[in-house]
Amino acid sequence: MFLCIETDRRREADCPTAPHAETRLRRLLAEAMTHHRSGRLAEAEAAYQGALQVSPAHAGTLHNLGVIAAAQGKLASAVGYFDRALATEPLYGAAHYNRAVAHRMLGQTRDAIRGFSRACTIDPGHYDAHLALGFLWLAEGERDRALDHFARTYELRRGDDRTGIAAKSLSWANAGKLKHDAEQFRYLAARRRDGRRFELLARSYDEVAKELGVDAVELSDERFELLGDDYNTAIHVSPAPERADRAISARPDRAAIVQDFAAQGAVAIDDLLAPAALTGLKKFLLESTVWHDFSHIGGFVASYLEDGLASPLLLQIANELRTAFPEILRSHPLSQAWAFKGLVSESAVDAHADDAAVTVNFWVTPDAANRVPGSGGLLVCRVSPPADWALTDYETDKAEVAAFLAQHADDTLHVPYRENRAVLFRSRLFHRSDAPHFAPGYENHRINVTMLFGSETGNR
Repeated sequence: MFLCIETDRRREADCPTAPHAETRLRRLLAEAMTHHRSGRLAEAEAAYQGALQVSPAHAGTLHNLGVIAAAQGKLASAVGYFDRALATEPLYGAAHYNRAVAHRMLGQTRDAIRGFSRACTIDPGHYDAHLALGFLWLAEGERDRALDHFARTYELRRGDDRTGIAAKSLSWANAGKLKHDAEQFRYLAARRRDGRRFELLARSYDEVAKELGVDAVELSDERFELLGDDYNTAIHVSPAPERADRAISARPDRAAIVQDFAAQGAVAIDDLLAPAALTGLKKFLLESTVWHDFSHIGGFVASYLEDGLASPLLLQIANELRTAFPEILRSHPLSQAWAFKGLVSESAVDAHADDAAVTVNFWVTPDAANRVPGSGGLLVCRVSPPADWALTDYETDKAEVAAFLAQHADDTLHVPYRENRAVLFRSRLFHRSDAPHFAPGYENHRINVTMLFGSETGNR
């Protein structure tokens, strides 16, 4: 995504000296900005070009012409404009960032990494640049470097250097979120020497939860004081180091999995993780207070790579998946990962498709928690929606998606729930939860981990 539309990036040497020229420049830039913000790119471009005739080295004008060129798909031209802006103002962070975005879209990974890194040097709090570097270094196989940048995005979201990007989740709450956190604190209290601290936190959270309902509300000063100013932050993060041995189980069935995926677009895989890796990941997910998202889908809490989920073990798992199934994943680096946890026994995700090329979904909650064996897993429609079908909104598309699924009900892969079972499928296929019904209790919450590989355009 290209960021920043600016006009007043000018050094004194770049500004025309004649008063009438200065007046004309300001008028043209104001006109250009009005058009640009309203999406009238042709008119904006004409006005910017007029401003450039008045002040040829005006960094803000050159930058904004680059943004327009990129929006029109003229990426090489965009890079040229950004280069000219940087020749005038070498420390222009937005130009470094946007040039890096253009390089990334052109497939020029090393140039993109250099550009994003420069943006981070100029502005250590540049969240989007750190996020981009996390995924780019992952694609390059540099997991440690990726983790450094995901740690920085987490800091910018919830640490001492927080920028406000996650402000609402730090000052709002609902009953489900607080009850979950209280359960987690009691789980930790029974396992840590400083258990008294977590027991006191649990009591405070329960007390506030009694006053809240299903809908999230902004916390009053009194409620916030009771929860503490570390509410919804990294109160405790359990280590999840890489395994010296394998994280993914050996796959004697690898050829059959690849064949089934090629033929049907979706395949189930049992015993995905090696036992020690499963134990380590489960410990991380049960103990770490990284379940910050409580508003994405009702009845769930969630965590994402950039918001606390990234760990050495999780990235090792993603890397080994690509190594295990190169025919499927070699050209598709990890593009996002999340974990969802159902807060009530029937928590389910409605039918949707993912914005990626290939999705890997796996479960880590013990089988004993599932009250209806043979159900509680995933349903995947193996018929791809039309290539020109553009989904716009999770809620508004429900009816249309439901009709499509009913039409193709006979061509649906039914994958019952099982601990350490994965489903590997083309991301564009519609999929949904299969009527979960899990026992109450903190350790029984149904947890699924989802990894997205590649981009949606690579799936067509």
